[in-house]
Amino acid sequence: MKRALCFALLWAVGCDLPVERAPGTGPVVLETQPPTGAVDVDRAGPFRVTFDRPVFPRDVHRGRVRLQSGSQSAFLSPWFEPVERVLALDVIGAPLEPNVRYRLLVEQVRDLGLVPMADPLEVVFDTGPDAVGETPASVTYGDVAELLGRCSSDACHGGSDPSLGLDLSSGEGIRATAIDVVAVGSRIGTQTDDPWHGASTLDGLARIDVVGGVGRPAQSYLVYELLEEGGAGHAAALEEPPSREEILTLSRWIRAGAPTE
Repeated sequence: MKRALCFALLWAVGCDLPVERAPGTGPVVLETQPPTGAVDVDRAGPFRVTFDRPVFPRDVHRGRVRLQSGSQSAFLSPWFEPVERVLALDVIGAPLEPNVRYRLLVEQVRDLGLVPMADPLEVVFDTGPDAVGETPASVTYGDVAELLGRCSSDACHGGSDPSLGLDLSSGEGIRATAIDVVAVGSRIGTQTDDPWHGASTLDGLARIDVVGGVGRPAQSYLVYELLEEGGAGHAAALEEPPSREEILTLSRWIRAGAPTE
């Protein structure tokens, strides 16, 4: 729990937008897309909620995130982008109905310290006739190979005996040791006589989580490992620590299914 609270603190002092909140408060919504009261909203989105910090990955599900018109709920696939701290709602199947009023509801979402948002979010908007949506970002292995190469140099996560058994030096190594492999650092408790200092809220995450060809950056421990340090730890050990944009590209690459060809 201590390390989980540190995540929240690091984000509070390191995010790009000014944040003012009382100690012990949960996630704060900074903006929504669309904003409440919007009209002629694209029926295919995007539908986004930006928070002031990362949220607990397992709270991002249809039980806590809903898009409704009257008693009817749209079928959603909600997911969280931890670098930009954005909760995204992808509408599955047909887009929303035209010229209809919808309510976007988000409630009881917690941060990495398991502190819930103080109040539920409700955004009311009216759809228009169009259903254009946005073009997904196209990210390839080539876009992240240089960053992963920095992590695999200096006998760290590469070579014949990579640290923690994590090999980031090649596509083959990533497929074998990272994709859908539980991160050692995400575990807690003890192994023999040595404590494992994992964060309880990130316990059991895969190094890179991919399900059915779609990656889940919020459930991928590698993203948090690079975000967490902010100048101390794994990222600081690199000769050239990753920039926020590089970590965002890595997150988008994971979302694209972490292609390694």
